[in-house]
Amino acid sequence: MTDTQENRGLVTQSLVRNAGAALRSSGTLCLRSLMDLCTLGEALVLLDRVESLDSVDRHSSPLTDRLEREGLYGTLRPTLSGGDLRRLLLRMPTELASRTILPDGQDSAARVDGDPLAGGGDPPVSLDDLVAQVDRLVAFHSAGEVGSERAYRSNGYLIVAAAHGLDYFPDFERGTFTAGCLQKVYRSLPMRLYEKVAESLDESLTGGDVVSEWAAISTIPIPPVGALVLDRAASPAEVPEALLRVREDFARYRRYFADFKAELAAADTIKERNRLRTTYQVLLDEASGPGAEVVSLAGMLNLTQSVVTAAATPTSVTSYGALLLTQPIEWMQRWWRRRPLSILFRMDGKLPRLSVYRDLVGKLWGEQAAELVLDELAERAQQQRLLLADA
Repeated sequence: MTDTQENRGLVTQSLVRNAGAALRSSGTLCLRSLMDLCTLGEALVLLDRVESLDSVDRHSSPLTDRLEREGLYGTLRPTLSGGDLRRLLLRMPTELASRTILPDGQDSAARVDGDPLAGGGDPPVSLDDLVAQVDRLVAFHSAGEVGSERAYRSNGYLIVAAAHGLDYFPDFERGTFTAGCLQKVYRSLPMRLYEKVAESLDESLTGGDVVSEWAAISTIPIPPVGALVLDRAASPAEVPEALLRVREDFARYRRYFADFKAELAAADTIKERNRLRTTYQVLLDEASGPGAEVVSLAGMLNLTQSVVTAAATPTSVTSYGALLLTQPIEWMQRWWRRRPLSILFRMDGKLPRLSVYRDLVGKLWGEQAAELVLDELAERAQQQRLLLADA
């Protein structure tokens, strides 16, 4: 496995906090905490380890304490300073930089009425619409300052993860906004950059394969981690132990996923990358077992190579695209192949097992919690399916 493709990921403090809150008592369960608990479980099946940024109010719970003792959860202390990250941000594509607030350790999980991230108001019909709605909130601080700032901070985590070569797991209410911003970034990059990538791979732009392969949000099968963990636990307090057992059961899946990323980074052509996707789709589906669900994968920008690190030319304001266009063909090929992933939670992938989740939530948190949470899950899963349909 290459240095830039380590099987680790960055998770937000919000995700960790919400997952821990789900296990405190029946009164704390909501859709957000249940989904972030499922996301954390899926991250630990996919990856060897997850990390969150250090902060003065770093969240701790019986769940995180157990994961830390097992070496599965830890602290990311960025190798780039805050100043370096801010200078790096100056060179990012405008579509990303203008929608980014760098993490400052105050990762609020608050929600506001009318915020698209909280599911209020009319459901957006595309990722572009979602991003536009959040952009409008920024112009009217009294209407949604907290929610819009949280959305923009999500892209700060994206940049930190990409700068350290880590996969990124946004929390439940940030995932689709992250997907929308990545889509806008790839659409905003100059066509000459795509041409240079195609040249480095000895590919033609005629069929559109480079552009579509670069910007696509694809899906992979994943074990039904949430359902299996909840099934094995007799109470919320038993969930951490159940999660560790499920993780152990899917060691083969985790190995396949690590191999998939490593081979994808080494593939010389788009044809070979497509062949790998087909091969590993079958392997991952088989290793997922019955009732497989899905997560989405979106390629992030590769910020790990020296020309785009802030320390290289700390006072430069040269644009990201312009910097890339000056690089040799071999460098460009490595840069393109070694992009880390943003891994996006898919509620709609749980719809076929909705009755299973309803029974499991009722068993652990009570029938009233099951009715409220699962009704919201069904409604919002359909909205998410529409959002991601155009990606």
